[in-house]
Amino acid sequence: MSSSRLKPTLFRISTKLTLAYSLVLILSSTVIFSFLYFQISHGLQEQERGVLSSKLEEYRNRIEVRGLGEFNDYFLYIPNYDRDAALLVSVFSPKGEMTFHHEPFPSFKLNMEKLKEEMNRHRGQIFEFAMREMHGGDTVIILGSTLKDGSRLVVGKSTESLSLQLRNLQKIFWWLLLPVALIGFLGGLFLSNRTLSPVRELITSMKKIEGGSLSTRVPIGGSDDELEELKVLFNKMLDKIENLVNGLKEAFDHLAHDIRTPVTRLRGRAELALTSEGDVESYREALQSCFENSDKILNFLQVLTDITEAENRSKKLKIEKKFISDLVKEIMSLYEMAFEEKDIRVVQKLDNHDWAMVDAKLISRVIANLLDNAHKYTPPGGEVTIETINQTENVIIRVTDSGPGISADEHGMVWQKLYRSDKSRSEYGMGLGLTFVKAVVEAHDGKVSVRSPVKDGRGTEFEVLLQKMS
Repeated sequence: MSSSRLKPTLFRISTKLTLAYSLVLILSSTVIFSFLYFQISHGLQEQERGVLSSKLEEYRNRIEVRGLGEFNDYFLYIPNYDRDAALLVSVFSPKGEMTFHHEPFPSFKLNMEKLKEEMNRHRGQIFEFAMREMHGGDTVIILGSTLKDGSRLVVGKSTESLSLQLRNLQKIFWWLLLPVALIGFLGGLFLSNRTLSPVRELITSMKKIEGGSLSTRVPIGGSDDELEELKVLFNKMLDKIENLVNGLKEAFDHLAHDIRTPVTRLRGRAELALTSEGDVESYREALQSCFENSDKILNFLQVLTDITEAENRSKKLKIEKKFISDLVKEIMSLYEMAFEEKDIRVVQKLDNHDWAMVDAKLISRVIANLLDNAHKYTPPGGEVTIETINQTENVIIRVTDSGPGISADEHGMVWQKLYRSDKSRSEYGMGLGLTFVKAVVEAHDGKVSVRSPVKDGRGTEFEVLLQKMS
């Protein structure tokens, strides 16, 4: 992705994460404050009610014990700064006539007619209600009690001071919300940048790869988080892709080299036959050469097709129970003379119980490829051992030669298509034999492996593991 295709800054993930983090922090702070505000408001109101209830009980006892006259004298001596002065206290006779009234300080006014109406609606011994002040929007909490003689005592207090405390609390919250939002924004910016740093490294690396630098890798840090694991997996994937691309380039080079020779010969013989005025025999030889070279090309392409079908598992296997040792003996009968001509000693260690459910034709070609490979790279006078090992669930085919061996770096490459090591360039071959072995064995859900050197720094051992019930 080129930088010009990136979304505007507002729509980038880092911006979204920053805004989301800020929003979450602001919302969570608001929820916490709302809860605290509710608890504080409820506590203060309960505290006010507790004071009113205590005073109501005190006044009720004073009136019932000492009489209303003494109660009136009591309030005459209360200085204005006394806390009781902030209370509205009224006593109404059973007929509803006001027999005592104490004005609160600081003063607030109530509609006394509405007070009577509201009071008459509550006929219980103890009652409570709230009223709006005549001037201003504050509420007055009213607690009342019916006295023994039927009179009614009410005590009220304005919530103005309570409202003032709550408004101050709200102002504190709004002032605190600004630094919280700033902290949320800066924290979100820091976290988003830190979190997306590996992603930016991936983007940078991908841009370099897009520019043709396939060897680019993402720097690996020391953390163990998911993004670090993603970077490791990304680098591994790049390793595989680079190996595949390099292998593909090498395969095409080998393919061009291997096909060029028979095609050049074919074209040369055909051109020579067309330009010369030879006899019938020379034309026959030319056609015979063309036939042989075209046959090599067709055989080469057919093997490639077989490998592709085996790798894709598009070729239907004709599975049947076969003893692997019988297949080995059958193939060995074809290669016996070739080994004798090269003076190679062949040792057979076959288990007569080595049956498996396989496609006999394909497995025979696997064995033939392994023996052909051993024949090519075993020097004259050398030794090749082929053995089958019967196990409970598997059968192992093992071919060991005494050739020059394969370096450890090439163990994984020998299974690649058209791969031919420097040691094998002098030998005729298409570089597809071991690739075919691997493709067919894995199509049978089996495994292949190679071990080299085997003894004294020489020799190679190829092992094929086939499941009995693949």
